[in-house]
Amino acid sequence: MNGVEILSPGAERGGQRRTILILAMTRMGDLFQLAPMVASLREENKGCSIALVAYREFAEAAAGLSLFDDLYLVDALALRKMIFDDTVSWGEKIARVREMTSDWTPRPVDLLINLTPNRIGAVLGYLVTAAEVRGVTMTRDGFRAFLDPAIAYFGQMVQNRTYNDTNLVDLFLRVGKVPPPRGLVLEGRMGGEDSGLLPAGRTWIAVQTGASVEIKRWPEQAFVRMIAHLLSRAPDWGVVLIGAGAEETARNRRIVAALEDRWTAGRLLNLTGQTSVATLAGVLKKAARLVSNDTGAMHVAAAMGTPVVALSFSNLYYHETAPYGEGHVVIQSRKSCAPCGLDAVCLNPVCREEIDPEWLARLVLALGSSGDPHEKERLVSFLAENPPGAQLLVARSEFDGRGALLYRPVTRYPMTLEDLFRGLYRQIWSMEFGALPDWESATRLFLEDFDPSGLTRADWEELRAEALELGGFLREGESLCDEISRSLSEGEIGEEESKELSCTAKKLEELDVRIREKGWVAPALGPVTSLFAIEKEAVAIDDPLRLLEMVEAVGQVYRQGVLRNDRLIRLADRWFSSVQSKDPRQKKDGAGKARALRQVAERALRR
Repeated sequence: MNGVEILSPGAERGGQRRTILILAMTRMGDLFQLAPMVASLREENKGCSIALVAYREFAEAAAGLSLFDDLYLVDALALRKMIFDDTVSWGEKIARVREMTSDWTPRPVDLLINLTPNRIGAVLGYLVTAAEVRGVTMTRDGFRAFLDPAIAYFGQMVQNRTYNDTNLVDLFLRVGKVPPPRGLVLEGRMGGEDSGLLPAGRTWIAVQTGASVEIKRWPEQAFVRMIAHLLSRAPDWGVVLIGAGAEETARNRRIVAALEDRWTAGRLLNLTGQTSVATLAGVLKKAARLVSNDTGAMHVAAAMGTPVVALSFSNLYYHETAPYGEGHVVIQSRKSCAPCGLDAVCLNPVCREEIDPEWLARLVLALGSSGDPHEKERLVSFLAENPPGAQLLVARSEFDGRGALLYRPVTRYPMTLEDLFRGLYRQIWSMEFGALPDWESATRLFLEDFDPSGLTRADWEELRAEALELGGFLREGESLCDEISRSLSEGEIGEEESKELSCTAKKLEELDVRIREKGWVAPALGPVTSLFAIEKEAVAIDDPLRLLEMVEAVGQVYRQGVLRNDRLIRLADRWFSSVQSKDPRQKKDGAGKARALRQVAERALRR
């Protein structure tokens, strides 16, 4: 159907029924993380009709969610080829994409929420007639523009995941301008099917052994050992294997065969390939906990209120993709190479070897059944008696004082520069999203979660020099824009003035390259430089008579970059000056400050 198909018909749209369209041409896991926003939209707009546009390759997952009244599936390959084909004019591209999406773009909607922060999303959103648009839109001359700081943040986050601690669910809620849902995300639309697949009388632990690619999966034999140890220690517990597809079916059959014995009879259940998404939700709702690689199943479990123990490997950043809700546990390697870069090809995934299967089984048993109010205390006690080791991180989810999800280490770890700057950026983005800075709370969290004694001011000084240089570049760009603005405001532009303006514009182009390169040289500055590039792209005015307006808007992008960079420098300086221990390489005695730091940390931990 010209690249787009309608998977399921929606209800009749008569009377005043509010229609909402969500564009989410992203990864499959992101679709599951849309669920809280969709649930909140339904709470805020009673009786509304919500449709989703997604890539066809994710059809089964999107349809199984049962969240949407209409589902439109786009051929990703055909769409990308068309939009990025340099041999086709812009007008022809729009005409062809309009034809490819003719089944849904002509239908006006009350609200368009565009969560696709790339050129494809901008083009598709441009074709939709909507009374209100949230998220990404497109300028008349074909560039992306962002209607909320959160969607611009989403765009830069892809390149700077190391410095992000914001869960995608919170970003989607922010872009959709809705609060967290009051009830379970999928309650009433999923999980209502009581299949009776889990026999009563046992505490069931669900286990998902699959993942989208092999490097993100915990080894098969590790699952065998973990399940065997769990069943041997808990006679009243059972394990249910879940999953779908030929590869997972074969893997889980091998696991069952390896564990088959009289002592596992009736306690090891294999439902791989036997559940729809709705039935799976019902199974997970009855399970006490899910142990899983990073998959869509963990988001379904979280939506049904079932706590998850998530195993995070490869290039997965749990801050971004871990389950939404309080009481979930994530386990991830702290090796220097973990997590991998997005484009890295690892031939020796040692990060998967850090988790001892028997230790994991004991941890799951220590957590107990879901809903136990003492679960956090038992987790802390277990890790105190059975430390995970220096190369393994265990984090638990909770909501901060502003209602945002935060995964916090359960035990204190040596602080790295990346850990510190992740927290500093959290403060900066909170300010940009309209919240007042809360330095005291941020400092308390730092001291509770990390041991900063090994991170000295000398570790910051080299990066500080790079940040100061970046600030100089941004200020120079602001000055050049002011220079162009003055020239344009003085009246008619002659030939000589035109040459000077061209020379200044060329300086700006060269300056932008240096700004971009600074993010490559100093990755901790990447969020500032990436967001600068995204915001500058959004400044596009096709009317030459409005050139002065465009230059002033570009100047504002430079000023915003200066503000972010200055905030980062001030926050880091404040941290190292008021909290951090004295650098032992300096001549001054730092023993007194070290003692004071320990006292501050101890007081913070007692709170």
